[in-house]
Amino acid sequence: MRGALLIEPKSDVPGAVFAPGRVVYIGTADGARVDEQPRQITEAREANAGWIVSLEGVSDRNVAESWKARTVHADADTLPPPDEDEVYMHELVGLTVHSFDGSVAGPVIDVYEAPQGLLIEVETENGKKLVPWRDELIEHADWDARKVTLVNLPGLLD
Repeated sequence: MRGALLIEPKSDVPGAVFAPGRVVYIGTADGARVDEQPRQITEAREANAGWIVSLEGVSDRNVAESWKARTVHADADTLPPPDEDEVYMHELVGLTVHSFDGSVAGPVIDVYEAPQGLLIEVETENGKKLVPWRDELIEHADWDARKVTLVNLPGLLD
């Protein structure tokens, strides 16, 4: 109604992300902006299916409808830092995945939220593989080197 967007949050702290006054951009899932104009959140409230968010300059339902299936992005440096054992989902894209033996499996090209947790999509030489992002499957994550090493589990990347 009146240009408000219904947003499915991809955050554990949507109240902080969708805070009135925060500046956001409308884009695609891969981070590309479809509207270069920054939009300030004027109002936000939790709803059963997500968050209802009103943006400055969007008071028309037709404009809001044109952004259906788009994503809302905020500059990472304006968001609260994640806890020590947490990362933002976008930080997983681009990580290099290594097998337990040190060989390179490939880069993370996408991240999906599933009921059982996050899945990373790895581009291997044998095609795209989905790997659950779970502590018991991750041997080591080196954020400075942008690499993650998987445990020795036969079939994990098959």
